[in-house]
Amino acid sequence: MQEILVYDPKRVPSEWAALIRPAQYAVFLSDVQSAAPMSSDGAVVSSTSKYSCLLFDSLPEAEAYCREAVQKFRCMKCDVFDSAGCVNPPVAVFVNQKFAHTLDNEAVATRLIRWGLAAVAVSVVPILYAWRTGGSEDWGPIVLGIVVLFAGLRLVQWGYSLKEEIGHQQKQAAQRLEQSVATETVATQNLTNREGK
Repeated sequence: MQEILVYDPKRVPSEWAALIRPAQYAVFLSDVQSAAPMSSDGAVVSSTSKYSCLLFDSLPEAEAYCREAVQKFRCMKCDVFDSAGCVNPPVAVFVNQKFAHTLDNEAVATRLIRWGLAAVAVSVVPILYAWRTGGSEDWGPIVLGIVVLFAGLRLVQWGYSLKEEIGHQQKQAAQRLEQSVATETVATQNLTNREGK
């Protein structure tokens, strides 16, 4: 593990993204509730000039560090990025179990879909009530039913969109991991060939 400043004007190159190698992973630490940057000792970083990230030579090494860090500092969030940097979503995100509900995941998407379907089912009740009572004068139940129906449909759509986004992010992360492994393998073979000569 190597801790480096995200931006250091005295360093060449000054940007952290220029320092990361193809098979490495960068971990950014932040407060899970406020999103304020944190240091590896669990303190909130007061100045952007002191904000750093951690570089790891492999994903398992980065994940092991993150699991340990979120247990040690409960309010810490660890975002793991591959060598492409922050242009892509994180490969993995770690938080303490206490804050697991704050992350988008399959369970949250499924819950949204269930609540949406329940709202759609409930929306039928005021509409049926208005229809049975001949509610031509009282539009309240009809409007309520329509509002609840559209809210339920929006929740269902939101849940399915979230599931699709999570699946897409996982697929992209797997593809980038394969590319990183392939790049690392080629680099290792080239180095071995040079040393053999």
